[in-house]
Amino acid sequence: MSGKLAARLPSGSKNGLASIAEELVANPEKVHVVLMLVDCSKITSDVDSGDVIPTARIRRIEPITDGVDGHRLRQILRRAWERRTGKDVLPLDLEDDVNAAFGIETKPEKETEF
Repeated sequence: MSGKLAARLPSGSKNGLASIAEELVANPEKVHVVLMLVDCSKITSDVDSGDVIPTARIRRIEPITDGVDGHRLRQILRRAWERRTGKDVLPLDLEDDVNAAFGIETKPEKETEF
């Protein structure tokens, strides 16, 4: 099953992107960490193929500008991807212990693609 994302952002205080608008313009190539809450705004059915396609609506979006929080969310994102794709994952505290054992600091890191 596939899905779509509604193009409209939430209004008012539920749209935190305004707080990083200048940064998005100044550094359009930079990847930003955001936390979003979504639900389903509509479901489309293709009668010919039988496909049912949900459209996700952004209910709230907040940029994560704190480096430590951003690093932890990147870890969580990678772990969710690993679970979804069947990769092995370590518990977060064990991952931190392994990193510490090898002298790898748990701090913001350069964004990587999975």
